[in-house]
Amino acid sequence: MQSSLDDLVQYTQLFKPIATVLQGTILPFLVIYPVVFYFWVVVYGFEENFEAGFVTVAAVAIIQILICLCCYWSVHIQCFLSCTAVKDPIQAEIVKVVPTSNNGFAEIVKLHHTKSTTKGSLNPDVWFIFQKSKYVYDWEKEMFHTIAFPANKKYEDYMESKGYLDDESIDIAEKTYGKNEMIMVVPEFMELFKERATAPFFVFQVFCVALWCLDKYWYYSIFTLVMLVMFECTLVQQQLRNMAEIRKMGNKPYNINVYRNKRWRQIMSDQLLPGDIVSLTRSHSDNLVPCDILLLRGSCIVDESMLTGESVPQMKEALDNEKNLKVNLDPEGEGKLHMLFGGTKIVQHSSPSKNITSGLKAPDNGCIGYVIRNGFNTSQGKLLRTILFGVKRVTANNLETFGFILFLLIFAIAAAGYVWIKGCEDPERNRYKLFLECTLILTSVVPPELPIELSLAVNTSLLSLSKLAVFCTEPFRIPFAGKVEICCFDKTGTLTSDNLVVEGVAGIAGHTDATVIPLSEAPIETIQVLASCHSLVQLDDGVVGDPLEKATLKAAEWNLTKGDAVVPKKGKSPGFKIVHRNHFSSALKRMSVIAGYQINERGFIETHYISSVKGAPETIKTMLKEVPSHYDHVYLTLSRRGARVLALGYRSLGKLTSQEIRDLSREDIECDLTFVGFVIISCPLKSDSKKAIAEIVHASHSVVMITGDNPLTACHVAKELKFTQKSEVLILSEVNDDWAWKSIDDNVVLPINNKSEKELIKKYDLCITGEGLTFLNEHYHELMIKLMPHIKVFARFAPKQKEFVIITLKSLGFVTLMCGDGTNDVGALKHADVGVAILANAPERAREKPREERGQEPEPPRRLPGPRTDARAEARAEAAARLRRAMKKLEEEDQPQLVRLGDASVAAPFTSRLSSILCRKKDDLLDNFITI
Repeated sequence: MQSSLDDLVQYTQLFKPIATVLQGTILPFLVIYPVVFYFWVVVYGFEENFEAGFVTVAAVAIIQILICLCCYWSVHIQCFLSCTAVKDPIQAEIVKVVPTSNNGFAEIVKLHHTKSTTKGSLNPDVWFIFQKSKYVYDWEKEMFHTIAFPANKKYEDYMESKGYLDDESIDIAEKTYGKNEMIMVVPEFMELFKERATAPFFVFQVFCVALWCLDKYWYYSIFTLVMLVMFECTLVQQQLRNMAEIRKMGNKPYNINVYRNKRWRQIMSDQLLPGDIVSLTRSHSDNLVPCDILLLRGSCIVDESMLTGESVPQMKEALDNEKNLKVNLDPEGEGKLHMLFGGTKIVQHSSPSKNITSGLKAPDNGCIGYVIRNGFNTSQGKLLRTILFGVKRVTANNLETFGFILFLLIFAIAAAGYVWIKGCEDPERNRYKLFLECTLILTSVVPPELPIELSLAVNTSLLSLSKLAVFCTEPFRIPFAGKVEICCFDKTGTLTSDNLVVEGVAGIAGHTDATVIPLSEAPIETIQVLASCHSLVQLDDGVVGDPLEKATLKAAEWNLTKGDAVVPKKGKSPGFKIVHRNHFSSALKRMSVIAGYQINERGFIETHYISSVKGAPETIKTMLKEVPSHYDHVYLTLSRRGARVLALGYRSLGKLTSQEIRDLSREDIECDLTFVGFVIISCPLKSDSKKAIAEIVHASHSVVMITGDNPLTACHVAKELKFTQKSEVLILSEVNDDWAWKSIDDNVVLPINNKSEKELIKKYDLCITGEGLTFLNEHYHELMIKLMPHIKVFARFAPKQKEFVIITLKSLGFVTLMCGDGTNDVGALKHADVGVAILANAPERAREKPREERGQEPEPPRRLPGPRTDARAEARAEAAARLRRAMKKLEEEDQPQLVRLGDASVAAPFTSRLSSILCRKKDDLLDNFITI
């Protein structure tokens, strides 16, 4: 047995199947059946004890069937009864793979033995595929591991690569990594039906039907059986339709230029292998980036909304712009700027510079890229795996259901015992019939109509939800909606609007308090920094980029051209040409730009350069030549009001050559800055956020905010929405190299203490940052577990940390709801008991039909006075009109769900077509469960 291999697999165990006759489902019964028949026929007499013998044989047969079904239901029982554990991977034929929690079911998979792809190796390659991931046996470490993709090499190794030079290396790579395919096999109807027909509940119902048949309830039994089969068939059909939809999410292969065998050739994109050098151009005909590719030369603007849900196109820079090529690639960290992820769309590409002598040049003049990962190992493949295998199927109310059935079973056992005792008092009474009646009393605890009634209740709830513009992909979660205890919300785009408002600038022009002045009154240097320091791009269909940067450029009244130049709409300021960008990094919390402007010096046009920088106030503070005395006071005051505050700085660089610009490091650009103010941006709340949260709080639910935003801004929004209702909110902050609870106005500072958590919870509302959570988890784990249900605001949280909060709350026994919109919410949405995704760019309210449209329905023919009126014809016409209206309504409601990869909805059980979070009352969901 091997311990945890990675985040997906908890452990593996090697087995070898034993002969069918020797398996635990067969061998014991080869002895039991002859013994039973011997005693029945020889010892007690066949005819004298026919009923007792028949019941005994039937009981043994039922036990054998149950053991066989248990093997089908549980991988562990199947391995125990039908396999022998082995340690040698050469002897093993199958492997039991147990995933980590919340990552699907344990499986028995085939172990493959193939010729080694490593030269000089005497041992064969031993591998298996689990949830579309390949695991290979390491003979030195004596354990399985995932395939090592070329994703962490030095930058210089990628730059020097010339792809695969011969057919042999291509064959080895194909055997090692597999093709770039994301094939999702849709199973046959009978395969899925078999899975449902062997489910414990269905087996129990069939057993009950068999008992009724023995009691001569033929018609009722057969009708119930047919009804059950038809019901399961409809569920299988629905499941097949859903699987067919998921299958469409994979990339369609298309021709792509690849450098192999020292020349460019065209191959299909599903043949790409890690290590290939490819040419990438603007995506045509919906051709998406085929796999995860490192951009070596040229630059791209990429729409990652398919993958991340973020509607803002991202700028990708070439690796050859990096000065230090000795660094190792981190595709999810700093290297993200150079990565094109599979499933994204290239909106625009800039070919590599023609003056570069070294390096490959593509025949289609595209950007040069290096394939890092392919198939289901790409970012898109991982997201698809989450959808396919993510969370185990949950059955709502399991504990309550079993408690209720056990309670009824007590009465059933008492009733069956009474009937048996009283029946045995009559010597002439048929014992077989008596036993059958007692068994029927016991089985009647679970009514045969229960699954159908539950399904009808769920379907009615689905109809109610569809009227509220909520689409559900996992109906079995609906019963949880009525039991939610903690409601978690993302902030940006969920509670607040995406329409950002630039209020102005503060901290300059003699304003030492937190006075905000409009941009029209701001100094020209401030406006120039706002106009030049951004990652916006002008495309054919307008400016694309971060909504915050678009809002500031618009407020500054400058225009962006296609050549990366910015010009003022009015005024005498010269235009700026952006020549170099250091893109925004969440780790560094800043971005910087070198921009040039032309001036006339003694009749000659000269280009002068400036560096403009913006970022988090605490980060920019360390880069300023001179820090104003009011600096901290201004930005902290404005942050407490809920505004988003960015510090601005610039430095005049004078005249520089293109080589000098290239030689400037980021540290050179971002030092000795002159402070030119704070830009203040507000994110207004959505129109109905207050009403929705008030309704949830009034219904005695606990509300929590989980956001990636600044803790001060998050606490302000939380106060406005009544997430926090106590007089003080304490934020876990780092104070003098130590952590402590600190109030927003810095008046209260409390040390972390294991013993005082009750007093802390009673007096204050709590806010914690991602760094604070990591600290508590490492040093005060027990305290963190106690505080977790009482923390109201989680700020500066990464996606994995959001997921951690939901999983922790669930492990503490709380039924959780998560509501979010971006892909950074996907993990949390998937793991929550009720995950509600809000589609990006959806309207806040459902479109109401115009009155004239409503009035277009033809009125049913009016009844004419007189005896000649045909009542039946009139009734038929009225029924036909009603049917037409119903069909039209169904057509209007049954619009296709445009749920794409990247909408948070791809991994959320519930998807709202509206961007509003207005409450969906649990009465709407669970009215029908009350009647059962």
